[in-house]
Amino acid sequence: MEAGKKRAVKITALALIIVILAVGAVLSGMAIAQAVKVKEAEEYAVEYAGERLNVIFMIGDGMGFDHVAAAEAKYGKLFFNNNADFTGEATTFSHNLFGPTDSAAAATALVTGRKTDNGQVGQRGGREFTSLTEIALAQGFAAGVIATEGVDGATPAGFSAHTSSRNDKDGILADQLKSGIDLFFGSNAERYDERAEQIEQAGYGYVREFEEISADGRVFAAFEEIPLDGEGGRTPSLAQLVTAALDILSRDEQGFFLMVEESHIDKCSHDNDLAGALEHVKAYDNAVKAAVEYAERIGNTVVIVTADHETGGLRYNGESAEELNDGMYTRGSHSGANVPYYVFGDIDYEFAEVMDNTWLSRLARAALTA
Repeated sequence: MEAGKKRAVKITALALIIVILAVGAVLSGMAIAQAVKVKEAEEYAVEYAGERLNVIFMIGDGMGFDHVAAAEAKYGKLFFNNNADFTGEATTFSHNLFGPTDSAAAATALVTGRKTDNGQVGQRGGREFTSLTEIALAQGFAAGVIATEGVDGATPAGFSAHTSSRNDKDGILADQLKSGIDLFFGSNAERYDERAEQIEQAGYGYVREFEEISADGRVFAAFEEIPLDGEGGRTPSLAQLVTAALDILSRDEQGFFLMVEESHIDKCSHDNDLAGALEHVKAYDNAVKAAVEYAERIGNTVVIVTADHETGGLRYNGESAEELNDGMYTRGSHSGANVPYYVFGDIDYEFAEVMDNTWLSRLARAALTA
């Protein structure tokens, strides 16, 4: 019996060693493959032969291809999905070995052209990356950041701060207030009301009502909410905020850079609230339309429209508006699915059907610095 037990233990131990070695080999292979992907994404060179352009970078947080298709089933054709000069899809992986990207890493990729680990904002391992916003400001451009949540959310933070954690809200705000960015528009007024003095001491006019927004000096506007269809006053819509921001930024003769995020497609999709998510896709579409029409009026401006990642693993299979339901979500978290991109503007660049999200950043950088 003892000999049999010892033999069984040896066999079990050997099997365990084999499993560990096999898992190790798989993980090593995955790590190498991921490292190759990151290297290829970060070293891709954008060849752009056009003139220097203003850039409007618009992000539908959590919006995948099926969100767009379902929104069109409910509302009819969306402006951004039917009028872009160039369309394609973007990969969204982060520097992490496992799992899909989060918004912090995705925003960092979109604004710096570099991959980072989930949770980090504008940096990796303490090394700060230069953002499109900083490049624009260094050129003498005006710059602005808009989000339908507070501007300390992961995506707007990625375009305006450098921190080791997306949860470092105070560090994010401190970075933003010393960034030189001309305007911040967002919600979450309750948080910022408590910091109004800090904001004003940094040289920003602190605004709570849409009608108070002025082109005189830097402005930090925090609203109670940004509704789907605002009528001005205390609670403007995203489209109204985009137009107001462009009125201010376009007065700069050097040029401008503006980031716009519709934050709640993601939040609704985490809750598997399809109706809510699609309402916000439509609000995002209205904002894109406002931005593109403004860009066409002033000229010399490119509008890049995309998402940071897909949320909810949404599965749309041709359902009618009446058949759309929350059960079409397959998860409550992010997925690794590719996301759509759309580019509006006369830009001298040959777009690939599938591009990494870092390449969109490099294209914007090339346009800003041509």
